Amino acid sequence: MAGFSQQEKFSREFGKVTQYEMIMKEYEHDPDADAVVLYNQGEYYYSGNYEQGGFQLRMKRQIKIKILKQSGVQYANFEIPLFNGDQEWETIESIEGTTYNIDQGFTQTKLESKNIFEEKVNDNVRVKKIALSDVRSGSVVELSYTIVTPYFFNMRSWYFQQRIPVIYSGLRYRAIPYYEYVYILKGSNKLDILESHTSSTELQFRNLTYREVTYDFGLNDVPAFKDEEFISSVDDYMININFQLAKFHNPRGGSREIMSTWPAMCDEFLKNDNFGKYIKDVEKQAPKILAEVDIKGKTKKEKIEIITEFVKTKYVWNGFLGKFADLELKNFLKQQSGNAGNLNLLLAGLLNSAGVDAYPVILSTRGNGVISMNHPFQQFFNYVIVMADDDGRIQLLDATEPLLYYTVLPERCMNVNGLVVKPKSDEWITIHQRTSSMIQKNLKLTINSEKNNVQAEAIYLATGPDAYRFRSAYNGNTDNLAKFLKEKEQINATDINVPEMVALNKPFTFFFKVEYLIDNHSGKLFFNPFTSLTLNKNPFRQTSRALPVDLIYLRGESYKSTVTIPEGYKVEYIPENQSIENELISFSYNAVKIENQLSFDAHFNLKQYIIQPEEYQTLKDDFNKMIKSLSEMVVLVKE
Repeated sequence: MAGFSQQEKFSREFGKVTQYEMIMKEYEHDPDADAVVLYNQGEYYYSGNYEQGGFQLRMKRQIKIKILKQSGVQYANFEIPLFNGDQEWETIESIEGTTYNIDQGFTQTKLESKNIFEEKVNDNVRVKKIALSDVRSGSVVELSYTIVTPYFFNMRSWYFQQRIPVIYSGLRYRAIPYYEYVYILKGSNKLDILESHTSSTELQFRNLTYREVTYDFGLNDVPAFKDEEFISSVDDYMININFQLAKFHNPRGGSREIMSTWPAMCDEFLKNDNFGKYIKDVEKQAPKILAEVDIKGKTKKEKIEIITEFVKTKYVWNGFLGKFADLELKNFLKQQSGNAGNLNLLLAGLLNSAGVDAYPVILSTRGNGVISMNHPFQQFFNYVIVMADDDGRIQLLDATEPLLYYTVLPERCMNVNGLVVKPKSDEWITIHQRTSSMIQKNLKLTINSEKNNVQAEAIYLATGPDAYRFRSAYNGNTDNLAKFLKEKEQINATDINVPEMVALNKPFTFFFKVEYLIDNHSGKLFFNPFTSLTLNKNPFRQTSRALPVDLIYLRGESYKSTVTIPEGYKVEYIPENQSIENELISFSYNAVKIENQLSFDAHFNLKQYIIQPEEYQTLKDDFNKMIKSLSEMVVLVKE
């Protein structure tokens, strides 16, 4: 739209909208965007708390968004986590919101308290949910709020990038001399605005006199973040700045280091009541805990398996992560349920008591973000596993998932770095597992030309993470598996039969029947030899890719199908044999006719679990070719 200068187009003043903001139909740098952030600006600063005598950290945010399409209405809903520590709950104040529309004229709809909700996540986390009203395509929405916290470790990361484009994002941090932070910029190596200056005005709180140092961070014209699928964590790639409290300067003199060294941090963990001392308590009580477990005369490998399976079977993971044990040992043993820290630190202690050298390994799970190796902060870690030494052969163990084989870690722990917690240790390990996920699908088809349907008797054999997925869904009940197949695979399975459960390192096998309609036109039958049980949707759908594709593990599927040609019919068309073979993928499709039998055999295997961005288009094209082959119809015609 001509005739508007940049200053006239957009306003960063809260409560003010421009004519251009109201009438704009699309964002010139991303015409397909559902919405665009016009500005997102924050101010972090400290205020004195006269009741409690200390400082509070206040984090103010103001954001204005233009809704360009009906699908962008979702961006007028906000969720703000609040935390509880050892003092009190964080609070949120000064919530103001407005929706601007042009109907017969210019209208404003103010945010009402009935559209502000609070939801409890657990004893330490609540989420404030805000839904602005009267939002539709063409609306401009604006929101302002301030989080107040006594917990300086909880200074929020600032996200310059969003899932929609951002015209301007900026943060002002007003530092005071008593709290020293380091900041870590992720997703980019530079900012458009990075400035600082010391205030000429002195401030006072009680008997303290100090000056603020103001830091400004900003980015203009930030593209939407779109590479959300097949990555370890959005936090690793979406442009954001993370603040970590590094040092506390006491007004009365002296300083306390918060940012440690890795060896010093390991020593702190080992002295912690809910970590190192917890393990020692387990070792003391191990004879009682393991009273019914026979490990006498067993090899180290056998002890590792027996004790890991014992913990997995007797104790229940409550679904919460954690590097520390949430419950004291006596309470955990009584309840027989706890967080990941409770189970895995118990496992470490029991193994040590049995003569197996076992060490806790702290890590950041895939969704939690990559650890910055130059910044030794405990806050980066959110999980713990166990490293056991089987006479020089290292075993990585986790006791939270009873349906995983004892040497297999959950997906959340794969392809990340872990710090081995030993006295004065700086030992890191990369947690890779040579895990592959395969499903073999065998079908026997019977065609009923009178009813125009095909009945399939199916056998599935799944290994690796796919076996875990089906085992978890089944959980001892075929109705659960039927529901899972219907909801996740769109298969209306009947007569499901799961043979008696075998070892977790063996394939998970089950049988079922399924029926499909087939096309019958002009005396011709059209059917897919694999019915709808093959891959039929390309998981790689982006037009372009800027980040590597992280599949976590190698994966593939194989299909076998046999069909008896109905009496009175012959083959008019059978799909041609196909193959793809390159560094990324192996695919083959073969069809054979022997007398009145048709046999079809197809498979695909991905050869890498990390696919580089420049290989993405090839991968996407190969999958399109593969899906086209697997979707082809066989045509039978009356003789």
